[in-house]
Amino acid sequence: MKSAMRSLWLLIGFVWAQDGKALFQANCASCHAINRRVVGPALKGVHERWGGDEAELTKFIHNSQAYINGNFKNSAYAKKLYEEYNKAVMTAFTALSDAEIKSILDYIKAETEALSKASDSAPAAVAEGGSNAAGGGGEVSPILWVLVLALGAIAIALLVATLALSRLLRPEPEPSAVSQPAAIERIRKLLVSRRFIALAALLAVIWLTNATIKKARSVGLHKGYQPVQPIAFSHKTHSGEYKIACQYCHIGVEKGKSATIPSTNICMNCHTYIQEGSRYGTKEIGKILASWEQGKPIEWVRIHNLPDYVYFNHAQHVKVGGIACQTCHGPVEEMEEVYQYSDLSMGWCINCHRQTKVDLAANPYYARLHEQLKEKEVTVERIGGLECSKCHY
Repeated sequence: MKSAMRSLWLLIGFVWAQDGKALFQANCASCHAINRRVVGPALKGVHERWGGDEAELTKFIHNSQAYINGNFKNSAYAKKLYEEYNKAVMTAFTALSDAEIKSILDYIKAETEALSKASDSAPAAVAEGGSNAAGGGGEVSPILWVLVLALGAIAIALLVATLALSRLLRPEPEPSAVSQPAAIERIRKLLVSRRFIALAALLAVIWLTNATIKKARSVGLHKGYQPVQPIAFSHKTHSGEYKIACQYCHIGVEKGKSATIPSTNICMNCHTYIQEGSRYGTKEIGKILASWEQGKPIEWVRIHNLPDYVYFNHAQHVKVGGIACQTCHGPVEEMEEVYQYSDLSMGWCINCHRQTKVDLAANPYYARLHEQLKEKEVTVERIGGLECSKCHY
């Protein structure tokens, strides 16, 4: 009976920890990590720092500012922590119940114990591997190395002797060269024949024409273009791992023609607090801070460039048309360094206009147009998407 009850409690604890992990990822992971500082302090050892009093810690999480300014048991420590982290205000989690905060704290405690076990086992494994390597190296005798070198020299000498004997004992070829001149003569006649020359010339013309067309069509296209940027900015980290929306940095994408390249002050919205990256440490973020302090903009290199005679409006496609950024720019959330994913040629745009259906029902912008067309499915082509003056001045 006792073992059954214990198993039940273990199962409940496991489910509780899983709920805590989901709540931690949803509410805490943007500012905290278990074993490293992000915006706020590392959460490893948070129970010990608060004297093991989860009730006080729960009050602080519910409303940190009320706790700091109140007369609670650990208000002095909370105020000191607040000042240490540049008075960054922690979000008030009034919507979380005490039970949900308890599950988050249990998850932090479980992760802390797992990290401690991993760090304790690593030195032991290294020591054991080192002792085995040292013992193995001591057993190798210098005599064994001499024997290995001697056997290798003997093997090479035998190989050289075998090759020399095979050349000496190789039988002389019998004179049967009567067929060879005949075969050579037939090949020579074929190469100088008019039909062969005409076929070769035709193939050469086809190849040159195809190469010329491909080269001509590639003029002005920069698919795969990936310039070196002044700062090693990772879209995979920002857009993929931290789920930062494209519109947060490229603020013009829903408002005007250009998506705009983010300015330093947009970067500083986060990097005022986050000053150490997970991959490059402080090196690359330091360049952002230097740009901010010196008042000098970051000289980003533009990747996607259209000819001057081409008109393209981001707001028309993203805001009105509802086109996702990945449609043209590819899976940027998976790119460590962004490159030009599509060739952005005129044919590529026309094919998109011919195939893309306009969502007339879900977009009030098309309400009047929907009444005029009285059709269920309309492509961009039907509303002027192939007219030259729409894209060319």
